[in-house]
Amino acid sequence: MLRRGFQLSLGAPRAIEPESQPLYASESDRAKALALALSDSQVSVAWNAARDLAKLGEAARSALPELSRALLARDATTALWARYAIAQITGESAKHIPFLIEALSNKSKVFPGMAAAAIAPFGELASEAIPLLIAELDDPNPDNRWSAAGALARMGDSGDAAISALLKCLNDPDEKVRWYAAFAISELNCDDREAIPILISALRDPDDDVCGYSAIALSKFGPLAEAALPDLEWLLESENPQLVVNIATALDKIHPQG
Repeated sequence: MLRRGFQLSLGAPRAIEPESQPLYASESDRAKALALALSDSQVSVAWNAARDLAKLGEAARSALPELSRALLARDATTALWARYAIAQITGESAKHIPFLIEALSNKSKVFPGMAAAAIAPFGELASEAIPLLIAELDDPNPDNRWSAAGALARMGDSGDAAISALLKCLNDPDEKVRWYAAFAISELNCDDREAIPILISALRDPDDDVCGYSAIALSKFGPLAEAALPDLEWLLESENPQLVVNIATALDKIHPQG
């Protein structure tokens, strides 16, 4: 990871995330409190309650009745996260993933980036979302673009179909879109030699994360990416220690003889 790492689950603006969480005697008590929060008048509280219930997994089964009611919430994003939680708690992913994918097209009601964020943890089980996620990379809202790129990073071999679109995102005007795209490319199997010059250009990005993830992607080409050596060597002078580690690793794989 580079300086910010990968936090796809934080789809909502940080300003509305709870600053702290109270301590509970047991997971059961926590589940009960979160179940009550699902009906909070502040929708961001309901969203986070549903996501936290999902993290509890089996221990949150007692909250299923409240989560089921939340599926009918007026706020579509609350309903989205409630469905996500039910899928995670019950393990019935195949039943609920189609509804999460459908939410990608519900942009007038679902908070930007949330549908992609809810799909991402299911990885290849949600591979049917890939065409829609690729389309999201052209969305006018950068939150939708970077969330889609982050979700594509989780799609395993199925996500390789998105490489071409993700490479175009390396020129996105939004910094966050560029570094999620670079991260996704580094996670997927990018073996098209035509990607090499694009990734080399990305090494000159002003953002360290874009540079670092692009270096990781280039390292997978081995000696075929030898043209990247001058830029990689220049980046060794960076003051970012984690970036230097990633660059050194890439150099070792591209030019193992030093």
